[in-house]
Amino acid sequence: MKENSILVRWLNTAVSGIRFGPDRERVRGELADHIEDKIIGLRRAFPDIPEEEAQERVLSAMGDSEVLKAELAKVHKPWLGWLWKASQWMLRVVMPVAMLISLAVETNYNGYNSLRGRSGPGIYHRITGGDKARLGGYTFQITGAAYLDRMEEQGGCDTLQVGLRVSSPRFWERVDPNAIYDSLTTVAPNGGRYALMGRMILGQYAVEDAWGNVEIRAYLLNGAELCDWDLWYREFAVCLPAEDWEPGGLVTLELNSQAGGISLSVPVTERVVL
Repeated sequence: MKENSILVRWLNTAVSGIRFGPDRERVRGELADHIEDKIIGLRRAFPDIPEEEAQERVLSAMGDSEVLKAELAKVHKPWLGWLWKASQWMLRVVMPVAMLISLAVETNYNGYNSLRGRSGPGIYHRITGGDKARLGGYTFQITGAAYLDRMEEQGGCDTLQVGLRVSSPRFWERVDPNAIYDSLTTVAPNGGRYALMGRMILGQYAVEDAWGNVEIRAYLLNGAELCDWDLWYREFAVCLPAEDWEPGGLVTLELNSQAGGISLSVPVTERVVL
C-alpha cells in the first residue's frame, strides 16, 4: 500500500505516544496492515471507488489519531520494553560465559564440585544413538557398552560396563550422583539383578613391570562411578559381573525414584582386553 501524506500523518500521530522504539515500529506496521486490509475489502465491495476516497473512509472509521495515541500510550509502557531488551542482552552475555567456564575449568578433584572434570576409568567403548528416556526433567541416555576382559592369571574378573549420561539444560540443577547410585538396578544378560543402593564392589588385579615390581590395582566390579561431568551433564560408568555373557547379550539399567521409573537397554557386542 502506498502511504500518502494523510496516511503517514495519521500513523505517525497514532503511535507517537509509544516511547519504546521497537514497540512503536511494530505497532505502526500492524496499523498500516490493518488499514490496508480494510481498504482492500472496501474496494472489493465498491470496485469503482477511488483509492484515496477508500483510504479516507477507512481512516475516518478508525477514529481520531490523537485519541488512539493516548490509548496506545497507556498500553505500551516503555519500562516493560526496556526490561525485555535488557533480559535479551543478559541472556546473550550469561550463556557464552557459562560455556567458557565449562570449557576452561577441568580438574582431577575427587569431590566432583568443579564445573568440569573426569574421574575413574572412563567409558571404554563409546556408542551413539543409545537408548534414551526422560525422567524428572533429566535426559538419561546410554553412551557406551563393552565387555571388559581382564587377564585371569593376574587375578582380575571380567565385567560388563555401560556408560550412562544424565543431562539437563538447567545446568544449575545438576543431578546428585548419590541419587543415581541409590535408584539404579542393573540386569545382566542371564537375568541376574544387581540393586546398587549406593554400594560399590571393587576387584583387584596385579600388574608386574619389567623389573619384577608388582602393583595391585583396583577396579569396579559391581556398581556405578561418576567418570565425566560438565555444566550440562554427568556421565557414569556402570559395571556388573559378566557371568554367562555372549556377544550381543542385553544389559538393562533400571532407575526407580520418587519421580517415576525408566528402563534403558543395550546389547553388549564389543570386547575390550585390558
